[in-house]
Amino acid sequence: MTANETEAIDEVQEPGEELVSGYGSSPGVATGPVRIVEDIDEADRIDEGDVIVTEMTAPDMVPAMKRSAGIITDEGGMTSHAAIVSRELGVPAIVGCGEATAVLSDDQRITLDGQKGTVVVAEPETESSTAADAEADPAGERADPSTGGAPTTATEVKVNVSIPDAAQRAADTGADGVGLLRLEHILLSTSKTPEKYVADHGEDAFVEEISEEIRKVADAFYPRPVRARTLDAPTDELAELEGGENEPHEHNPMLGYRGIRRSLKEPEMVKLELRAFKRLHDMGYDNVEVMFPLPNDAEDVRRARELMDEVGIDRETHDWGAMIETPASIRAIDEIIDEGIDFVALGTNDIVQFMLAVDRNNAMVADRFDDFHPTILEAMAEVIEACNEHDVDTTITGQSGSHPDMAKFLVEKGISSLSSNIDAVDEVRRVVARAERKLLLDAAREDLDDVEPRLD
Repeated sequence: MTANETEAIDEVQEPGEELVSGYGSSPGVATGPVRIVEDIDEADRIDEGDVIVTEMTAPDMVPAMKRSAGIITDEGGMTSHAAIVSRELGVPAIVGCGEATAVLSDDQRITLDGQKGTVVVAEPETESSTAADAEADPAGERADPSTGGAPTTATEVKVNVSIPDAAQRAADTGADGVGLLRLEHILLSTSKTPEKYVADHGEDAFVEEISEEIRKVADAFYPRPVRARTLDAPTDELAELEGGENEPHEHNPMLGYRGIRRSLKEPEMVKLELRAFKRLHDMGYDNVEVMFPLPNDAEDVRRARELMDEVGIDRETHDWGAMIETPASIRAIDEIIDEGIDFVALGTNDIVQFMLAVDRNNAMVADRFDDFHPTILEAMAEVIEACNEHDVDTTITGQSGSHPDMAKFLVEKGISSLSSNIDAVDEVRRVVARAERKLLLDAAREDLDDVEPRLD
């Protein structure tokens, strides 16, 4: 669309008029000019203050996302790349808009609300309004949150991290550690598949690249624990990288060749990841813990444990664990515990996806993605109960771990910790504190009721 056509549209559209809407995935309000990104090569066009409008974001776009004032995508849900990364960067974002790239146009000035999920025509730009936008920028306010007066809780409140560059912002929340550090975002940021990276630079360079990125997070949080998950990237994401032409084509990558199932078929590659953990342990980072994604049963966990042993990771001095994300792993929790894990992480993004048969990256069924479905709540309660019986730590790492009602429910069920998004840590901590106080009060009342009155 030409500049004249854009001006004509702006003349007939009133400020505040809604243009498009979707799912508010990262809170905050942002105003700026639209930049349509149809290809990753166009990401270099993004300047400070621009609003990225694209079909879907990808790891290669993270530098541009950091520069942007806001992000809008046609596709994806609350657990998509755009949603996860924008929350960590503190950039307001809306996902699953359906037709934003068609409705909006380059240079069009818009305002997006990352809480409500709405995109409207912006007020005309003036010097005073620009200054007001800068002063009221909620992303800027969240970048250095105050933790003064934060309640102390027995249930730990941790934080999810995908981008090592966001580690200090995450650590400044006062979180009790990192419940989930996603290794795939580190690997994908190299713009090469792991196999291609090793072919071009060698195994030692690959190990060093991973360990140095994890180290940024471990440094920011030390001595608080950092649980880092081995690669869990679906093939369609890897296919976009250099070397991705060798990736298999899958009709539904979310149910395909990813997580531990890929690691066990490519043991030499995952052993390079584990060597990165070993390197950090040898450097004195005793707060770094290994976590394996998407096991179905005890056999998966056993084989992963054997790979750790092969690279020399000391399981006596360094905790390790597994994600619980499939119906099979929920049913097999007792057998998985018997393999010697120190902790489990409830990956609700995948638990909901698999138990309710809802592709979490498909905006067409995003309204069916229900973290509070009775079967989901019952399954998580069963896992927590089993782990508590065997003194195994439990946490939740999915998007729902940031929801106050979910936090309250899980505290009541006895979960060890919750890992939430950066912008939700303070609120989750307050909810946890209230829930714990209520549990203590209810217990005290029961004790009083059990005491029979004495008559003199």
